[in-house]
Amino acid sequence: MKKHTLLLLVFVLLLTGFNVCPVHASTALSTTEMRTGWEQKLREKTSEQSEKTSLKTTKRMERMAKKLERIAHRHGAEVDFNDPVDKWLWFGLFGLGIGIVVAILGLGGVGGLIGFLGVVCLVVWILKKTDSI
Repeated sequence: MKKHTLLLLVFVLLLTGFNVCPVHASTALSTTEMRTGWEQKLREKTSEQSEKTSLKTTKRMERMAKKLERIAHRHGAEVDFNDPVDKWLWFGLFGLGIGIVVAILGLGGVGGLIGFLGVVCLVVWILKKTDSI
């Protein structure tokens, strides 16, 4: 039993003597130094993130524009905002879209009113479209 205890003690002493991961003490920083270092890291991080997101959004917008252009070219759909009949269609679609967004944001009955006006514009577009045919 004494032999095992002695071996264990030697083993523990060897492990502490030949420590693989030595711990180094760091210098104490004042709170203002810590704060400025943290703020600088935060600024660098946000600037890098904003650059990445701006690059990503520009690439996405370019891809979306190309995709919409191919779809419009394939189907022959050219958007003409100056056409008096199709103008009502775009008023209605944008009105419905804005109404849905405002309703999701929860701004009272404003979203419902804008959505209703969008539906009215779509009805006017349908009536004008059937008259022009």
